[in-house]
Amino acid sequence: VTQIPISAAAFRDNGLVKQDIAAIVRADLERSGQFKFIEPLPARLDETSRPDLTAWRDKGTDALLTGSVSRLADGRFDVRFRLWDSVRGQDLGGLSYPVGAADLRYAAHKIADYIYEKLTGDKGVFATRIAYVTKAGPKYTLLVADSDGENARATLTSPEPIISPSWAPGGAQLAYVSFESR
Repeated sequence: VTQIPISAAAFRDNGLVKQDIAAIVRADLERSGQFKFIEPLPARLDETSRPDLTAWRDKGTDALLTGSVSRLADGRFDVRFRLWDSVRGQDLGGLSYPVGAADLRYAAHKIADYIYEKLTGDKGVFATRIAYVTKAGPKYTLLVADSDGENARATLTSPEPIISPSWAPGGAQLAYVSFESR
């Protein structure tokens, strides 16, 4: 499998957030096996910067991610990014995600989905969720987490087994089998 060489410049965030958006995007894309990350040049570039794409291409990068995080007047954060094709010297577009602090990781996953689709032609699945069951002693717990396993939240705890969690079409509801009424 030929991996796409890509680089993600550190997002300009003025120390506003603890989450490293570029690092989350990088982890998502690396986990897919489709991308090989090239260490970025030291410059912090935001989505309004016009990078020297020749320098990035000379570094071995086919694509470059730039972006920023800023605080909005209502307290939320505006996560902005731009994707560049350093081989063709083209702007591949970008988006803005206004999110609360709890959804910064979600915005990073959405950015990874965008990049995955632009560079492979297939939809990304990084902004999806997974459901799984754990057992600790006599207690079973149904958890829902981000696709990378982060932000796990317990949705049901029971002394009886919970099996076969499955997402309904559309992903808004979760079905499972429980033996609580026996």
